[in-house]
Amino acid sequence: MASINGKTETLCIFGHPVAHSKSPAMHNALFDALGINAAYLPYAPEPENFAKAIEGFKAMKFRGANVTIPYKTEFFNADGSARLVDELSDISKFTQSVNTLYWKDGIVGGTLCGTTTDPYGCVRNLEENGVNPSNKKIALLGNGGAAKAIAFTLVEQQNKLTIVCRTKEKGQALADGLNQAFANKSMPVQVATFADFASISANFDIIINATSVGMSPNIDESPLTSDCLHNGQVVCDIVYTPPRTKLLQMAEAKGCKVVTGEGMLVHQGLESFKKWFPKETENKTNEELTAIMRKGMQG
Repeated sequence: MASINGKTETLCIFGHPVAHSKSPAMHNALFDALGINAAYLPYAPEPENFAKAIEGFKAMKFRGANVTIPYKTEFFNADGSARLVDELSDISKFTQSVNTLYWKDGIVGGTLCGTTTDPYGCVRNLEENGVNPSNKKIALLGNGGAAKAIAFTLVEQQNKLTIVCRTKEKGQALADGLNQAFANKSMPVQVATFADFASISANFDIIINATSVGMSPNIDESPLTSDCLHNGQVVCDIVYTPPRTKLLQMAEAKGCKVVTGEGMLVHQGLESFKKWFPKETENKTNEELTAIMRKGMQG
């Protein structure tokens, strides 16, 4: 960020907590490299003030924003319709999750849109690490905003998916929605509880943690015990702080291939960035842009 002046545009990430986020370093590095006069900052409004924070975002005409835990599901009324934004993407309508705010057609102050780039980030992260996430037996841990978005894409790719949750009822609600959305899928989405997962865990090719368990500052926590992990499996964690979560440490010790959450952050972040600055990125490759973002995160 070379300078701040009267033409500097503002972007941000909303979360609680958010001090650990690497998104500011990642996006500000792109601004510098691409010559964009903008600044990206972290904000942690208290939950009771989140709606006011979004109104402030609109009033101040921020260029765009990312949204992280626990606010991804705050953009929906009880009936699933849009709240705090004017329009929702189809995948956000299904998943009831938003991680990116942007202005339609690039008109700042016009129609505010919400979408999620989480599933793209997760799939690209696996592919970048040599894992083909299609036609696999996959266990997805969690049923929150990120989990719903990732599940949608995994089912779309014809995977045999099992949702793993604390209670079967919550997981079944997500599974029923997916089975209805993909009615022609030969293998319906299954559900398991964390309590029962150890007995079936050896059946899966890939395990993806889409919960926040293990995220800083709770770095000694894991959503699974070591007896749920088996040699030869791929274990992916969407948590990226710390880079090697407790889950991934246990997985490595069991001979699993591990995929950290940093790659997901980079790829979903790039998709957000392209929505904010489509013209500035149209002649750049993903490889060029993600290299800049990674360098920025490293300091």
